[in-house]
Amino acid sequence: MTSVSVEAWSHGDGWLSVDTQEWINDRGDYADDLTDDLRQWMEDNEKDYPHDEVITAWIEARTGELPAGLHGDGELWHHTLFNFADHLIEDIGFVVLSSAGLGDLMITVSDRQGRYEPPTVYRSTVDDMADWADYSDAEGVCANGHEWGTNDTVHLHAWNSVAVDTYRVLDLIRVPFGDPSRAYVACPVCRKAVHFDCRF
Repeated sequence: MTSVSVEAWSHGDGWLSVDTQEWINDRGDYADDLTDDLRQWMEDNEKDYPHDEVITAWIEARTGELPAGLHGDGELWHHTLFNFADHLIEDIGFVVLSSAGLGDLMITVSDRQGRYEPPTVYRSTVDDMADWADYSDAEGVCANGHEWGTNDTVHLHAWNSVAVDTYRVLDLIRVPFGDPSRAYVACPVCRKAVHFDCRF
């Protein structure tokens, strides 16, 4: 499971996030052979950016067959998370696809705020490809055992019948002594720090 941190500078102002690479590593294994092959193919074919059409052409050139989307048919499953709210990860775009002979793949694409980085290929290690879309779910517990969950990183709800109300994560963020490294989400019941992990 990937641990979730609280990024904040003051009370009531911040967000939940995870280390993107840890999140990816929970779902796939780095494929150095495919990464090298894709990058070399792009260079040989003078492709500057791995758009869906480029990835499709690479897979077809390598396997002789077109890749399939998330459910085995249709378009590639493409997500762009950078600058989107309510996600635990928000600094990459990625494509998830299935390919004959290569299995289920996830290809990350990042411009790192305007600085392009070459694509990286991972072989999926999860049974359900939909787990690649689970970038907003987290569950947590405080020192007193109160258990909480969020499905959108914005709202907090109990999942062990402690309370039936829904709370705003933002309102519960605390930064002791103004130290961002100590930021946490306060339990709505007892005000102790809630420590989150990704649900996956």
